[in-house]
Amino acid sequence: MNRLIIPSLIAAVVVFIWMFISWAVIGWHNIDIKNLPNGDALIEQMKESINEPGIYIYPGHPEGGDDADMEEWTNKYKAGPLVNFMVYNPAGAEPMNPMQFIKSFIIIFIAAFLAGVLLMMTLAQNPSFWRRVTFVTLLGLFAGFIGPFIEWNWWSFPLGYTIVGVIDYCVTWFLAGLVLAWRIKPDTITQVT
Repeated sequence: MNRLIIPSLIAAVVVFIWMFISWAVIGWHNIDIKNLPNGDALIEQMKESINEPGIYIYPGHPEGGDDADMEEWTNKYKAGPLVNFMVYNPAGAEPMNPMQFIKSFIIIFIAAFLAGVLLMMTLAQNPSFWRRVTFVTLLGLFAGFIGPFIEWNWWSFPLGYTIVGVIDYCVTWFLAGLVLAWRIKPDTITQVT
């Protein structure tokens, strides 16, 4: 088990550092993220009408199932504007909360561990170092297609934001793949079993 935990832990540290660089230093994820114009006035209106935290959309789903409700919703949808995905929390939160960083690291560790498990399942084929790295990188590409591209399709996320997200997944899991392939190799299969 240590043959899997230690590489996953090292990969998680590398990924955590890369994610900081990707989001805070490079800043390319902000390509299509915009501040609300007249934000203070809009927020005051939202405070008056929205009391619950959640994901909000406009136009909302039709209340009833009859044709008139569906037609009204369709007309609003066609006319715009559309708000396809707005996460709202009326209570606010502490910026850069340390708990978010801790949870993020735990999530990354679990993902690296799962990538390591999948990589170990390929070891019987005696893959080379670069083939193992490619395998983990392809897991990132897979995640990009089931994550950002699904959001692009269904929630109209901007294409630039989507492409940056997919590229970032690939870079992230390429870096994790370097660590995992370095530590998880065909000779470890006999040591683990």
